[in-house]
Amino acid sequence: MSALNSEIMPLHRFFHLLLTAIKWPLALLSVAYLPSMAWALWQEILLDFSALAYVFLGAVAYLAVWWLSIQHWRVGWLSTLEHELTHCLFAWLTGNKVGEIKVTLRDGGYMTYSGSPNWLIDVAPYFFPTITVVLLLLAPVFPSLNVTWCQLAVGISLAYHATSTLTETHPGQTDLQKAGFVFSWMFLPSANLACLGLTLAGAREGWAGISDWFDLVYNTPWDPGLWRLMSGIAAG
Repeated sequence: MSALNSEIMPLHRFFHLLLTAIKWPLALLSVAYLPSMAWALWQEILLDFSALAYVFLGAVAYLAVWWLSIQHWRVGWLSTLEHELTHCLFAWLTGNKVGEIKVTLRDGGYMTYSGSPNWLIDVAPYFFPTITVVLLLLAPVFPSLNVTWCQLAVGISLAYHATSTLTETHPGQTDLQKAGFVFSWMFLPSANLACLGLTLAGAREGWAGISDWFDLVYNTPWDPGLWRLMSGIAAG
């Protein structure tokens, strides 16, 4: 049994090799599909604006408060905590063992993990809206929650993610240095548009809305043909 186990590749090593192999092809796909992602997001907003009205209201309300007050705060403990927790989440999802996490009031924070590093762990906080995703996953578990308040919370969390990401994205950011600035600027715009479109679709109509978003991307006027090609390969 021990000899058999020694031949099995650890999950973190598998993800390291996989993500290393697809890194630059994915970066090129991200650039190619940037117009598609932007178009799909715009169509998602237009699809049923009234169904997302409270999401947009929550987002606008938070942005107003952020502009007037929050951006001037010197204490960023909450955004640092979410940032490090997102690193932890993606470290765990790619088979690594999360170790220590430390967050300070003014001096940032860090997390540690054992296993194999990969670029997805590094860039995850810059496109993945962790709080929003948690809210969307919890909503079906508590069906008695008021839909209006849920959508307001989603809107606030999306605007919070946008502002914290904007603040954290700069040339001195070590996460982006590790992933590579060229790769980050190629991958992150499309990744952010995709996450925003998917979360709006989920807030609008749950899993059915997410399926609709994929249809929008599939039918985009700027589709380079790669999406159709991959769909054909998967179907055939």
